[in-house]
Amino acid sequence: MKLNNLYFQDITFSIYLNLNALESLPMPTKPPSNSAPSRSATDTLLDAYAQALPSPTAQVREDVVWGNADMLVGQWQRELRDRASAPLLMGIRIRRIGMLLDKLIIDECRAQGVKHAEFMLLMALRRIGEPYALRPTDILRMHSVTSGTATYRIDQLTKQGLAERLPDPTDRRGYLIKLTDKGRTVVDGVLNRLSASFTEHLTPFEGVPGEFAVLEAGLRLFESCLEGLAAE
Repeated sequence: MKLNNLYFQDITFSIYLNLNALESLPMPTKPPSNSAPSRSATDTLLDAYAQALPSPTAQVREDVVWGNADMLVGQWQRELRDRASAPLLMGIRIRRIGMLLDKLIIDECRAQGVKHAEFMLLMALRRIGEPYALRPTDILRMHSVTSGTATYRIDQLTKQGLAERLPDPTDRRGYLIKLTDKGRTVVDGVLNRLSASFTEHLTPFEGVPGEFAVLEAGLRLFESCLEGLAAE
């Protein structure tokens, strides 16, 4: 079949125009080979934590028994090898922080002449709000202790005037444990001193994006996952 030469001329001219148009477009440029790679928000946050991290004292860093979390995690990584999962090691790190908090609270309790276990009971009474009272059964459930242990702690607190027994208005055979004004003063004093100390020593968080909000979000997720495991 014979085609018109004009048809081929039109097609050729059209291709010529399109090629010229393409040549006039700016060509994409590659970034210089020495440019820094783009950084993620995670990288930025980790860098901020690293820069804000104070150096541990040599005594803490090298103590194989009471070492910091890096020491404990390193020991377990060496012993467990590939079984040392990231979630397990994070749990060990958080547990170490719990041990530090317990030590700080115990030191404050000792200064007030109150045992740590008894102070935890005072804390429970204080945080529930008015009228700052609980039934003995509530205490048993909260602290996972025997009735004898709970009774002993209550007796010690009442002897010191930090708590008192009151009749339970809903149960004539029962009673309530109520925080006294003296007990509230002790609890608030300890918490105020801890708050001031934490504010002073945790200032490096001011240099981290999100400060405590980012850390709190991660800890809330960690706690939520473990609560599901504990409920099984």
